[in-house]
Amino acid sequence: MSSDRLEALREELKRQQVQGFLVPRGDEYQNEYVPASDERLAWLTGFTGSAGLAAVSADSAALFVDGRYTLQAQQQLGHRAIEQENLNNSAIASWLCEQLKSGDALGYDPRLHTEPGLAPLRKRLQERDILLHPLEQNPIDAIWSDRPSAPAGPARPHPHTFTGEHSAEKRLRISALLADKCADALWLPNPEVCAWLFNIRGTDVPHLPVALTSGLLYRDGSATLYMAAEAVTDALIQHLDREVTLVNDKEALFEAAKRRHVARVWVDPLITNCWTLQRLRLLEIELLVERDPITRAKACKNPVELAGAQAAHVRDGAALCEFLAELPAAVAAGNFGELEAVHLLRDKREQREGFSDDSFDSISGYGPNGAIVHYRVSPETSLTLKPEGLYLIDSGGQYPDGTTDVTRTVALGEFPAHARDHFTRVLKGHIAIATLRFPAGTCGEQIDAFARKALWDAGLDYAHGTGHGVGSFLSVHEGPQRIGKVSTQVALEPGMILSNEPGYYLTGQYGIRIENLVFVRESPGYNGFLEFEALTLAPIDRQLMDPALLTQPELDWIDSYHQRVRETLMPLVNAKTQEWLLAATTSI
Repeated sequence: MSSDRLEALREELKRQQVQGFLVPRGDEYQNEYVPASDERLAWLTGFTGSAGLAAVSADSAALFVDGRYTLQAQQQLGHRAIEQENLNNSAIASWLCEQLKSGDALGYDPRLHTEPGLAPLRKRLQERDILLHPLEQNPIDAIWSDRPSAPAGPARPHPHTFTGEHSAEKRLRISALLADKCADALWLPNPEVCAWLFNIRGTDVPHLPVALTSGLLYRDGSATLYMAAEAVTDALIQHLDREVTLVNDKEALFEAAKRRHVARVWVDPLITNCWTLQRLRLLEIELLVERDPITRAKACKNPVELAGAQAAHVRDGAALCEFLAELPAAVAAGNFGELEAVHLLRDKREQREGFSDDSFDSISGYGPNGAIVHYRVSPETSLTLKPEGLYLIDSGGQYPDGTTDVTRTVALGEFPAHARDHFTRVLKGHIAIATLRFPAGTCGEQIDAFARKALWDAGLDYAHGTGHGVGSFLSVHEGPQRIGKVSTQVALEPGMILSNEPGYYLTGQYGIRIENLVFVRESPGYNGFLEFEALTLAPIDRQLMDPALLTQPELDWIDSYHQRVRETLMPLVNAKTQEWLLAATTSI
């Protein structure tokens, strides 16, 4: 099937007179999770991870993935005639320079790429006299005969009881920044910024409760918002005041800019696709190129959003504990695999108030599958859980008052002795972040090493970031804040929610990750300093801890955290789980 699709794609490239083509994972909004109609990379290669890119030439094809997806890509590519390479600009450029010759053209869909994302590749190709050529029609769309229709589910208001700030207030707050920048409008590039600004949610993207939208915010606080006609409801019209004009044609956004005599637009090229920038330039509109102000504004949760996050995590923690309490018996009964575990946990979450969806596809990895960092279980790969070894479950829920994301690694029975050392080193890194006090202005990259030190001491490491931002009933992976080796130059600020998730992965044996969500707050008694407070409530497996490797302050933290978990969740779980919870949170 894949070879047929590759050949059909190459025929279409010939028709469009280009010698190669780039197939990214994202959609025109640069979403991490995309509708089925935009799953072009999966359609062509079989790879279903959330980050990757394929390049196709007349004779060869390659899939580029990062360290999180190395093993998954190997499995999903199978025997397809597609090479696997590391996802970085240098590797992509080198591969293309080998496959294409001087005078060739490499096609790309300008709706699916950003200019900064293409810039390093464009430079390398220009040195070889290879043209990077935007295409009017995506060649995959031209040959994908059964491509699903773009979604257009009903958009709905998100109540003030969850947002803590009315849309009109947000629009005035953000539009005030336009005057400071001498800009006439701000481009609203994607559904997440629109969801936050207009206090709306939807169902168009898997695991991301948004409607597919984009728009323009003007200096006076009014706005033009694009949304498919099918998504507009009476409730939405009543929710959006008369200062917001709805349009159901993307071209109408540019017509509105002309009609309002917009001369200068604030755009963030990191999250705005090339096609949009091209259209604005054709209108001779000056571009103010700076980071989008809404991305940072929505990252700093207000008191109502933080209270909602705490409430959602309590309900979510109760669901997770009921799952963990039932897991040993389910495993002992037999015929219970990774996929059945996902279904059981989903069932537990569905019993909790407000649950609407998983916040991402659960990572349910037993034994060797746990070593695949972003493993996605399927009927073909699901391993049967046995009363031995390690099991990793990384999952989360979407609730109207908050988004959750939690990972626990548990022992199902006897396990390799060295796993205890690895687990404890990961735990030490988790505690190091959880207890860190740091000065205001500190960026995530400045604290990442605290999470890795215990592993580095043993010559070990992990190939993913330590923490990502999380939205408020929005994306489980939200910027601009993160904790990792890569520089962000984004200071951590009060109200930001991040994950704390160091890990270790032993290929072919097991994976270990301990993840809590935390939020940034001012450190009481330490003027100008910040710290983290845990949101996630779930026991950490004491069987896997080596107390001899833990300091007394670390042991105290574990006992204190477990006491909080026990006291908070005990009234909310069934009798069987209460018994399990008492044992799971006993002092070390």
